[in-house]
Amino acid sequence: MRISESLRENRAGISALLSTEQLPLAGLDTDQSQHFVAIDKDQQLVGVIGLERFGTIGLLRSLCVEKSRRRQGIGQSLSTYLENHARSLGLQSIFLLTETAAPYFQKQGFQPLSRALVPAPILASAELQGTCPSSALVMKKNLEFGSQTTASGAVLRPATRQDAEAIARIYNQGIDDRIATFETIPRTAQDILSWFDGVHSIVVLCSHDQPLAFAATSSYRPRACYAGIAEYSVYVDRSHRGRGYGYEVMEGLLTAAAAAGCWKVLSRIFVENEGSRSLMRKLGFREVGTYEKHGRLDEKWRDVVVVEKLL
Repeated sequence: MRISESLRENRAGISALLSTEQLPLAGLDTDQSQHFVAIDKDQQLVGVIGLERFGTIGLLRSLCVEKSRRRQGIGQSLSTYLENHARSLGLQSIFLLTETAAPYFQKQGFQPLSRALVPAPILASAELQGTCPSSALVMKKNLEFGSQTTASGAVLRPATRQDAEAIARIYNQGIDDRIATFETIPRTAQDILSWFDGVHSIVVLCSHDQPLAFAATSSYRPRACYAGIAEYSVYVDRSHRGRGYGYEVMEGLLTAAAAAGCWKVLSRIFVENEGSRSLMRKLGFREVGTYEKHGRLDEKWRDVVVVEKLL
């Protein structure tokens, strides 16, 4: 599946999809409007999302996925693509209106907002001026990365140097598992402190301020042309796996990396680590290919899959 901005050649398909779901078409062709479409491998339009820009704020419009293709992560991929695009434009927050999808958007970090607090440009938009009923709920999401409560109830925040010991402990569990990294030497808190270089993002997911998971970026290559590309790593405390924490902490890392100016993140995953591969697919990563015999771990050759995501 690919996602692109392609209103002109997909206008008929976009209109048909929105009309089927009784979503408004007003504003489709305005100067401040952009629509992004998801195209499957058969070149069929399977989803759409729109963004209207008003200075440093935006309005999310018309998130819609073809009925037979739902529950495949397409909506999530479209939302992530739009949010990263909005950040690249310097937008600080985005708004939306919904009658039926508030629980879904709350899981994506949107919060309900009183109409009395909605900025004037959003209030003057076609969607709020009669296209959507007055009963529709207004929601808002800030795009600048900071401390926030996730759908699981954990707190996602930038890591601090005081988290180094906990990060080392979680990372060493991953080393012991022999499924996540070629590394074999346990890390110390002092080793982790070297990650805090003021350039690369590190985020933690916490309960009672104790890290349950972390995700971090690191340098990809020293050449200047690769300055906006970063490698990532993500690890979840062994006793807290299987709860969606990996997804939440990676979402936070992608947000922080985009805000830091990254345009792409990538990594390599052991081919047999289906859990990590599945997580990355849900987050919109694509598998580029396989490196065979990429390294030896415990005297055995291991193959890895290269994954990447454009921000």
